[in-house]
Amino acid sequence: MILTEEQKKGQDVFFRIIAEAWENDDFKKSLLKNPEKTLEAFFGRRLPIGKKIKVTDQSDPEFLYINIPIKMQQNDQELDEKKLDNCGGGTSANTVITDFGSLYDSLRDINK
Repeated sequence: MILTEEQKKGQDVFFRIIAEAWENDDFKKSLLKNPEKTLEAFFGRRLPIGKKIKVTDQSDPEFLYINIPIKMQQNDQELDEKKLDNCGGGTSANTVITDFGSLYDSLRDINK
């Protein structure tokens, strides 16, 4: 899936939260117990109204965890020339293009 600019910003916020939970056990415990209050303190502002937050601890190396995110609508995908070249002849209506390069780059940037 190709991320929109808004999704990329959300991804960066998400990775900041993960990085803090990896480094700060007290933050992680608080995040699991009361995610809304913890995130409001972490970011120093109130969260958007209308969304619940569910946090699960998926750090046990004995398990493989799978998170099923919201499915993007086909018209939300934007492809640049490089990503179009990687499609190998285009996409069908049921094909999802995942920009793993950007995802891993974002994770690397946070953990520097």
